[in-house]
Amino acid sequence: MAEEEQAAKRRKALARLDSQAFQQKSVYADTNGVPRSGTPGRVLHIGLADGEIANRIVVVGHHSRAELLSGFLQPENGNGIFKLASDRGFLTYTGMFGGQRLSVVSIGMGLSMMDFFAREARAVVKGNMAAVRLGTCGCLQDWVKVGNVSVASQGSALVQRNYSHFDGSAADVKPYLLTELCLPDDELNAAVVGALRDAMGADKVVEGVNITADSFYSSQGRADPAFNDENSDLVSEVLAKYPNAITMEMETFQLFHLARSCLPKGSFRAAAAVVNVANRPTGDVVGEEALRTAESVGGKALLQALCNLQL
Repeated sequence: MAEEEQAAKRRKALARLDSQAFQQKSVYADTNGVPRSGTPGRVLHIGLADGEIANRIVVVGHHSRAELLSGFLQPENGNGIFKLASDRGFLTYTGMFGGQRLSVVSIGMGLSMMDFFAREARAVVKGNMAAVRLGTCGCLQDWVKVGNVSVASQGSALVQRNYSHFDGSAADVKPYLLTELCLPDDELNAAVVGALRDAMGADKVVEGVNITADSFYSSQGRADPAFNDENSDLVSEVLAKYPNAITMEMETFQLFHLARSCLPKGSFRAAAAVVNVANRPTGDVVGEEALRTAESVGGKALLQALCNLQL
């Protein structure tokens, strides 16, 4: 009898908890769409509400780079420069540059972070939008100098680890998958190249194909003896398919792909430039001062390119 009473008490307690859970305000709404939480409704990862990010955006990976570029922005309507750091690692600045409203957003690294940015920024921006990535990269050609800037004018391809190969379910297929090229917006890309050449000099700006990888390690051909990666020939295979590949990093393809996939067509325009930090064939690595200079001068040029773009 005592056991039955205890069981009944537990059932009542669980019922109360279930009732309370349904009565409490949900942590977010629209779980099968682009969820938002709070009032005003903020998208979950970049943390922004409607209107807090501009239609013209420079997207970077590192918070210090975003802070550096925010120094070129002017306060909007006397309210100061907008700044918001989300609890998921995103940092956004919004202000004025050359008479246009612009934002600088730091997203961290990788395909998923770029996915969060592109989709959630699109959700809180009204009208057409344009985003230019300013990142860092490794160079795949020995003639590409560190400290200079490379632009993905010829598009970006994605290299991915083929998980089915490694778990044995598709051991007869290649360990890595390589997509076809996804292209930037022509007009925005031309504006980016022109602005960078004006600011840095034509000899410091290189154009070619970007390779985006889903890992810093395996799918970029780095040797890690602690893991079975089967990637010793990967970079050679990439260059065999794309001889004009000059850079390898982790975000550009996703930005281009989502901009091309955005509806209505043409409402999201994208381009990308990266500072050459390391040359993979030669082993050269950029110095801190040269990197900072390229980020500053190049970043201001991208702000100018976006400022001049007619949306």
